Amino acid sequence: MLLAAFGMFAFAPPVRGAMLLVPLTTRARADLPGLAVRRGALLLGQGPVAGSLLVRGERARLGTALLRRGIVLIAAPEIICGSTAPQGQEA
Repeated sequence: MLLAAFGMFAFAPPVRGAMLLVPLTTRARADLPGLAVRRGALLLGQGPVAGSLLVRGERARLGTALLRRGIVLIAAPEIICGSTAPQGQEA
């Protein structure tokens, strides 16, 4: 149980910062870039999962709105996604 709780905490999206947006349906995959930008996210690049995106944003603005459309937010640790800083900038 403790291991499961740690795993959930490790992948919980931050309040603000780099996140991985993972679409769960074909429709969500098509809608993802526009929805993310309209909710204030800065697109950083493609994620490691097909159709996923790395973004910088605020969980409160993205979370519920995207989840309702079949898109899950998770933390974007560098070990999985690489550097999340836009080129020429530090994270």
